[in-house]
Amino acid sequence: MIKIFQKDFSMTLAFFGIIAIILFIVAFKNLREVNVEKLKTIPIKDSVKAIKGNWPWILIVTANLIFWIAITIRQSTVVYYCQYYLGDKDLTAVINGVTVAQVIGMVCIPFLVKVFNKYGTMIFGFILVAFGHIAIFFCGSNIQILIALWVIACIGQGIACSMPFAMLSDTVDYGEWKTGIRASGFLTAIGSAFCIKAGSGIGGFIPAIVMEFFGYVPNAVQSAQAVFGIQLVFTWLPAVIFLCGILPMIVYRKYERNERNILMELAKRN
Repeated sequence: MIKIFQKDFSMTLAFFGIIAIILFIVAFKNLREVNVEKLKTIPIKDSVKAIKGNWPWILIVTANLIFWIAITIRQSTVVYYCQYYLGDKDLTAVINGVTVAQVIGMVCIPFLVKVFNKYGTMIFGFILVAFGHIAIFFCGSNIQILIALWVIACIGQGIACSMPFAMLSDTVDYGEWKTGIRASGFLTAIGSAFCIKAGSGIGGFIPAIVMEFFGYVPNAVQSAQAVFGIQLVFTWLPAVIFLCGILPMIVYRKYERNERNILMELAKRN
């Protein structure tokens, strides 16, 4: 699209913006709310209390924040990898287009949860996307293999991206069970929006520092050391951060095992 608009980024953004507006209008014009029950508004100070002792929420937020840091590094460095390591900046569009493969991972989640439970499915997603990036480091400039490995990583991305949204509702139940406060909106908003925003900021900052350390110079012919730094930032750096996300999920396992008992107790209370 940038080529069609003669390298005009603003026109390209406007084009996609118009499409987005049309799709949003169509989506919400046909949306009908089913749950019209009026819920009691909870003050912010009470909502914050729902975090106290809510370790499942803290663990999921930690894992989700780690995910968004790693995914931002992954997405923001692909253009440098294509331009300076592969020598073809236009490959960026092809590789980013293949990211749609993450839908496969999303569709597989219900089946994976039956086998690995929720925490295990999240771990599986982290492992898959980390494996894809580590393998890319060793595949060199073989585009076919690189795209195949990128697809594997994208499937893992789809799994790891979607699971926190499904698991945050469980932490709302835990918070109500622990404190008596059901802060659905507060816990889910912080657990999702905060992680996306904070993760995007941190994930955009880290690669710039690392690339500068290796001697990267914008819009110039890069040294061998700088190219190696770009390669590391695109492959090993996000992979290691993704693998760090496994740790809070391992701890989360014991809380997931108690979910059924918590739901039964809440049902008795209500």
